[in-house]
Amino acid sequence: MEQIPLIIERLGTNPLRNISLLKMLSAYPDVMDVHLVEQGEQWGILLLLPSTAYSYDNRVYSEADFIVFMDYSSPIVFLAMLDLLPVQAKLVFKLQEEEYRVALAEHFSLHKVRGFISYSTPAGQVFPQDIETVLNHSIDERLIPLWEANQYNIEEITEYFQEGAFSVSVFQEGVAVSTCLAFRNTKLIWEIGAVHTVESARRQRLAQNVVRTAIFHTLNRGYIPRYHVLEDNYASIQLAESIGLKPAVKLEHWINYLITLP
Repeated sequence: MEQIPLIIERLGTNPLRNISLLKMLSAYPDVMDVHLVEQGEQWGILLLLPSTAYSYDNRVYSEADFIVFMDYSSPIVFLAMLDLLPVQAKLVFKLQEEEYRVALAEHFSLHKVRGFISYSTPAGQVFPQDIETVLNHSIDERLIPLWEANQYNIEEITEYFQEGAFSVSVFQEGVAVSTCLAFRNTKLIWEIGAVHTVESARRQRLAQNVVRTAIFHTLNRGYIPRYHVLEDNYASIQLAESIGLKPAVKLEHWINYLITLP
């Protein structure tokens, strides 16, 4: 545990690239196996999170034993990190670099199950707020059905607001028609998520307006915005790119066992 501040410092030099590791270190330091490998000036970081610790992993990867995260400064430390992986365990590797997958593929039979793209703001890009949107720092019950439509439950939404989250929404005649949340992911990075527009109000660019405005307020608070989408969610990708966001990192999930996806 005494190694965690040094690990966070090293990962924090590129927070968007290493956001998954930073988030898990913040949320689950007491249940993870945390390893720092050092060889001269080179280092490697390996995190082993029990699959039952995080609700998403427990639901999606229920057959797995551990979720594996890694980062290293040089491939020369990779073999030492490899020795720290549990033998004959069912593993999910969440990898932010293709070279990590290539190195692991020499020792594991890997199967890709998911890929995500994280978008963020390029330097100098202006994101104005939309005057028709409504900013709220507490839960508006009219928005709950829209958030739940994106698989967010009221327990996690409540926790987000307790940690300072806010919503940006559009109402038409008092009815919520489009919304998103901005909430803390790590110390520096805030997530723009739970984006949803009701069917009757689509194709009016309302989602672009609420996301753009959420980014405006996130940047004004001094945080780095992150918009995270499945690699095959073309509507969300189009939304991100239409307002000027740029890909920052791609995170892929690889497994060394067979599974039936939910």
